[in-house]
Amino acid sequence: MKFGEVALDEAVGGILAHKLYDDAGRMVFNKGRLLSADDIARLRQRGLERVTVAQLSSADLHEDEAAARIGAVVAGPQVRMRGPGVGRANLTAAERGVLHVNAPALELINNIYDGITIATRRAYSLVDAGEMVALVKVVPFGVPAARVVDVERIAEASAAVLQLRPLQAMRVALIVSGTEATRERLLKSFHEPVRRRIEGWGSQLLAPTYTAHDAESVAQAIRAQASADLILVASISAIIDREDIVPSALLLAGGSITLHGVPVDPGTLLMMGYLGDVPVVGAPGCIKSPKTNVIDWILPRLLSGERLTRANLVSMGHGGLLQDIAERPMPRSKTD
Repeated sequence: MKFGEVALDEAVGGILAHKLYDDAGRMVFNKGRLLSADDIARLRQRGLERVTVAQLSSADLHEDEAAARIGAVVAGPQVRMRGPGVGRANLTAAERGVLHVNAPALELINNIYDGITIATRRAYSLVDAGEMVALVKVVPFGVPAARVVDVERIAEASAAVLQLRPLQAMRVALIVSGTEATRERLLKSFHEPVRRRIEGWGSQLLAPTYTAHDAESVAQAIRAQASADLILVASISAIIDREDIVPSALLLAGGSITLHGVPVDPGTLLMMGYLGDVPVVGAPGCIKSPKTNVIDWILPRLLSGERLTRANLVSMGHGGLLQDIAERPMPRSKTD
């Protein structure tokens, strides 16, 4: 593609680079217009002798065609393309779910050629149907077709660059452990906030189970809920150590611990594990807070059917420092 100022006689078939206005400030031609011989005659009548245009060669693709081809190849399952127009293609969610981004492939694509760009929402964002998840924008009026082929090869050789995992309607069990004296208080403090979250994500919270706060009792409660799709365990006290009551109970029940201590704050004391294929979450106290915390990062992914690994959880440390919530006994803004 050639770009620059040319004499009017050389501008026929070129793409107008900038808006043109008359002496009264009215727009004569918009940028991006493919200039015809009649257009050139009008410009000459206005006293213009030169104009800035982009001139595509046979080896180039128009911005809209390039954006459409790139959008089509990076949009994976449950991601839809709208457009293109003015060199952009909007990629949207086909339904509510968790966005997955192949970040290494995305970075390779964005590094192929100046002006070929893809901007996405943060990986693992929970998005609604119709919500925009990415923008493909071709900045110049045209790009070499070979560079678009490079994009297509990278995308086709990778797992989907962008895909959405829809939220599933799951049956979620809530186990609350504590003393008999704290039964009413704990059930009240945990049940309603958890119910609002779970139902807000399209799943069902089963009637809560209350049990004594010891490893054997909690293990028994976990085994009893093995038919649920997801098990949450909330207790009278936080999980302080991998040998604490809730992790010990999960092991006694026959499960496994993926990680205790997720690098997201609020919520670092969360425990993630599995009983067979059923996720078991030892919930931190911030599950009671309506403000964004580790629960909002983990549960939607579990409700989309993803099995979280230790590597998945450890990677949450990048960006995992969230805002303080009122329930924290010692906000980060205060020091000893």
